[in-house]
Amino acid sequence: MFHMRCCAHILNLVVCDGLKEISHAISCIRNAVRYPRSSTARLKRFKESCKEANIESRALLCLDVSTRWNSTFLMLEAALKFKKAFEILDGDANYTKYFEEERVNGKKLDGPPIHHDWEKAQVFVKFLRTFYKVTTRISGSLYVTSNLFFKEICVVQGNLKELGKDPSTLLGSMAFSMQQKFDKYWGNIEKMNVLLYIATILDPRCKMEAIKHGFGFLYDDETSAKLLKHIEDVLHRLYNFYKKLITPPTPSSDPPQKSGQSAGNSQHSLLDDSDDYFSTYFTQKLDQDVAMESNELDDYLNDRREKFSDDSFDILVWWRINGNRYKIVSQMAKDVLAIQVSTVASESAFSTGGRILDPFRSSLSPKMVQALICGKNWLSSKKEPLALRQYMDDVEAFEDSENATKDDESCLTIDS
Repeated sequence: MFHMRCCAHILNLVVCDGLKEISHAISCIRNAVRYPRSSTARLKRFKESCKEANIESRALLCLDVSTRWNSTFLMLEAALKFKKAFEILDGDANYTKYFEEERVNGKKLDGPPIHHDWEKAQVFVKFLRTFYKVTTRISGSLYVTSNLFFKEICVVQGNLKELGKDPSTLLGSMAFSMQQKFDKYWGNIEKMNVLLYIATILDPRCKMEAIKHGFGFLYDDETSAKLLKHIEDVLHRLYNFYKKLITPPTPSSDPPQKSGQSAGNSQHSLLDDSDDYFSTYFTQKLDQDVAMESNELDDYLNDRREKFSDDSFDILVWWRINGNRYKIVSQMAKDVLAIQVSTVASESAFSTGGRILDPFRSSLSPKMVQALICGKNWLSSKKEPLALRQYMDDVEAFEDSENATKDDESCLTIDS
């Protein structure tokens, strides 16, 4: 239960198996993208071919990292916009010579890409767009991701099933290879962390209905019923565990007595304030019976679900508002929804230093590096446009106040 596989990494392995089906076409286009990026003269010639092809796109060509399929997707998507420009370059002797020259390893470069390679890339980009969106959603760091996992897995599986119906086609053979890798990691529920399903149930838009429909879509009826029973059992055991941690001890069932009174002389007190005495007793007993009979988990599951199509829905805000209604279940949600289904965000945080401390800025102090990272994060998180002039005025005012403070301190030092 404490082992959580990185879903983005698994999805990367799944898609990389599909990339093998068109590896030659990708290699040809990759080498074509390298050509204008290799020198200023080649870039100038490429821009001229863009003008000849009437391409007005401001998108830039980008190279990929061969081990990260999402960068390959972005490279192919950008290169397809300049397809006509590359076709014009086919008549350039320098362009064709670039591919014919032998490299250090004694092999010639793949390419230039032909019409069939561009067609493969176009089909593949359309196919990969769904996987790219899934990877982007589950790799977020500013919102809850554990409740999104099950829905995204159903989306991936649905695409693979639909395309795998005809293995004779290009996409069919790709989907078949990807399905095998998918089944290796996500085909068996015993290999997956059950808390990911619990997180889906703790989403007030999904609850048990999402799990039922999802299992019915992914598995046969017998397997679906078996898995559903297992999830329900784990959910109730988890609820009982939190209930023992949060629920206070059961009060004594004896009638309350006032402190400092013995059983013999309490009769006069009972006659004096019998209303308050028995009211307190019955209140304790009735509240105790309600606590024993109630089950927050059942109340939550039977309550009305929120609309799933509401894009403005914030699951953290919902649990903060409804935390008093479901005190035990809200504590479960607090812990389970905190799980990140991907390590992409943390790995990106650890690799940020390399993008800031380059060889030209290696002498920055730790305080300045922290200011750069925090400042970029805060500025990029805001949706409204930056008021740069206002920020500069604030900085100047802050510096003036600091200088004034230093002058006052120096004057005090001289006077003393």
